[in-house]
Amino acid sequence: MAPPRELIPDSLAEILLRLPPSDPASLVRASAVCKPWLRTLTDPDFLRRYRALHGAPLVLGFFRNPMNRDLPRFVPDAAFRQPRATAAADHRKCHVLDCRHGRALLYDYGSGEFVAWDPITGRESRMLDRVPDVYTNHAVLCSADAGCDHSGCGGGPFLMACVGVFRVAFDQVEAGLFSFETGARRDLLPPNDPLYLNPLEYGRYSLDEQPAALVGGALYFVGSSGTLLRYDVLCGRGRSQLLSLIQLPKKKHLGSVVAMEAEDGGLGLASMYRYSLHLWSRETGAEGDASWVERRVIDLKKLLPVSSPKSPLRLSGFAQGAALVLVSTDDDAVFTIDLKSLQVSKVREMDGVRRDGHIIPYVSFYTPAACARGALPPAVGTQ
Repeated sequence: MAPPRELIPDSLAEILLRLPPSDPASLVRASAVCKPWLRTLTDPDFLRRYRALHGAPLVLGFFRNPMNRDLPRFVPDAAFRQPRATAAADHRKCHVLDCRHGRALLYDYGSGEFVAWDPITGRESRMLDRVPDVYTNHAVLCSADAGCDHSGCGGGPFLMACVGVFRVAFDQVEAGLFSFETGARRDLLPPNDPLYLNPLEYGRYSLDEQPAALVGGALYFVGSSGTLLRYDVLCGRGRSQLLSLIQLPKKKHLGSVVAMEAEDGGLGLASMYRYSLHLWSRETGAEGDASWVERRVIDLKKLLPVSSPKSPLRLSGFAQGAALVLVSTDDDAVFTIDLKSLQVSKVREMDGVRRDGHIIPYVSFYTPAACARGALPPAVGTQ
């Protein structure tokens, strides 16, 4: 009996393109069939077509900083099966700081190192903590050029951006940029050029612990006194001011807020008061003046189980690139809400997070190329 004829490569690619991203392991299983299938599934052109066809990447899991230090920091989604070695690296001695572009940024209190971890491959890179204590908020981001779409760039290179408030006669906000490859500082911000804040106007300025939103090459941190702090981290070359403040919408009951990317790709904001989720976008008028525009109001009583009208919901996070917000209920249950379809899903095993804690989604495509990509850069400053 003659062996079955092989599929024409173009036909094979068209078939594999239809594998659903809702089953993250389907592409990986298909890559184990034979070498031609593996070559097709790891081809960069195939991956670009797959991402273009299926749109936004998936939320494969969630990071948290539980009150119980014995709990793992990463909770995988039910459809994402971590390799055993990756699942074993739960980083229980670490504090989760941020997650973006396929990497999680953690701080290891045991070793005094910053850790960049890829939950798909389990590979990590470490950098000794030589960052000044004034920097209290940290973000990880890809440092590749504009040609990277960030949907599968977990191998590096990457940067850590830091901001913090230094208290003198006037509060001053400072920022720094560090390379995980070398551990060296890569400042776009000129030395001794912080952002000075008048305490009569802003009081004792501080930054919220929630992760920043990366929109258009700038990081946005939620600050006190009804502001967002903008750090123009990637597009700041040649700009006279890399740090600036943006006032939040003037609304009597704004509630908790999360900075995010709007539907048009610009700066957006989600605010929660009682059971109403408000979605805002930052728009520039004909004369160049920018203002907030309220785009949608979503009644969450129709979507989520609410046990008591006196127990408001809480905004717990936002999945950049996937258009999802995370909402916590009064009994500590956590739900994701798709802002396009309004589909609601409950996050499994998300216990032990304090009431004001933030949950950080891990967003990526789970592809054979992601599983096989090269190791992260070696640890910096360690033996």
